[in-house]
Amino acid sequence: MDRSAVAREAKGRPILDDLLRRRRSAAGRRTRVFRAYRDAGRARYAAAVQRPLVSFIAIGLALFVADRALLRAGQDASPVVVTRERVDELRATIRAQTGREPGDAELAARIRAEVDDELLIREARSRGFDRDDPVIFRRLVQNMRFAGAADDRSDASLFEEAVDLGMHLSDPVVRRRLVQRMRLMAETLGAEAEPGDEEIRRRYERDWEEYVRPERVRITHLYFAGDREEEATRLLDRLVTEGALPGAPDAVGDAFLLSADQPLQTRRALGDRFGADFADGVFALPQGIWSGPLRSSYGLHLVWVHERVAAVPLPLEAVRDRVRYGLLAERRAESLERLLAALRARTDVVVAGEVWRDAG
Repeated sequence: MDRSAVAREAKGRPILDDLLRRRRSAAGRRTRVFRAYRDAGRARYAAAVQRPLVSFIAIGLALFVADRALLRAGQDASPVVVTRERVDELRATIRAQTGREPGDAELAARIRAEVDDELLIREARSRGFDRDDPVIFRRLVQNMRFAGAADDRSDASLFEEAVDLGMHLSDPVVRRRLVQRMRLMAETLGAEAEPGDEEIRRRYERDWEEYVRPERVRITHLYFAGDREEEATRLLDRLVTEGALPGAPDAVGDAFLLSADQPLQTRRALGDRFGADFADGVFALPQGIWSGPLRSSYGLHLVWVHERVAAVPLPLEAVRDRVRYGLLAERRAESLERLLAALRARTDVVVAGEVWRDAG
């Protein structure tokens, strides 16, 4: 390289170095600006994420509070009214079922059941059970179509119209379904905890008399149709005098739809076949001799008791499931009663024009 080129290069180097310094300085400034924008963006993003989260939580809390308030507002606070006419209908129903006039306690129990059903129905409606139940949906849609709704109407529109018309308030199937759902809900909550071994053992020891194989008897009987007590008594005297055993030629009664020889059976089983009074009489008879006559649902009988087996307590392991199911049933009933007690406490009841104070 000649001297002139070297001189030019030496002269231009300071200019190049200055240019490089300026470029590096500008690049540094751009980097700092980029980092500043980046950090600011990250901060804005974090705030943007946090604000919706906080808002979501706040909105959710507000909706929960509003839902509770609407639920309370949706509960029917009006009194449950059982009219005098309805009381008369309940009394007539009992009379038709029993053939006698109902006592005060019996009638009060029917009224209480009516009130409890109404309370459960109101609670079910406040929980929206009448709007989300498939059985109720189908029932109301069927009612609308039976009433002549157009074939091209959708089930959803028919359901909404049925609700607007108030069909869900009086339809007996809907009302029974709402009662059923509330009872099931309350009873399910009551049976969530499984009884433990110790609880089962304590209950078995407390109620051991319920877990006994009952006393049983085996008999032969001679049947007399109609009211032929004198004839039955004469035959009894002859059989006892002769010492006749079952199966003897003289030990014959009228034809009967049940066998003359009855196998070992409990008082309840014998009562189911012949009537409770007959069963009670048989279990009081001596063994190995003709006795009677005893009256059954069919007529009169002379009875020979062949065998009597005493009641036998059953071991826990043999009845464990019975004890367990009994405990669960008790919990379900208690849970339902707690719900009903809470509903009764906040609702007035008027029966036949007077405020009802149920002592049941």
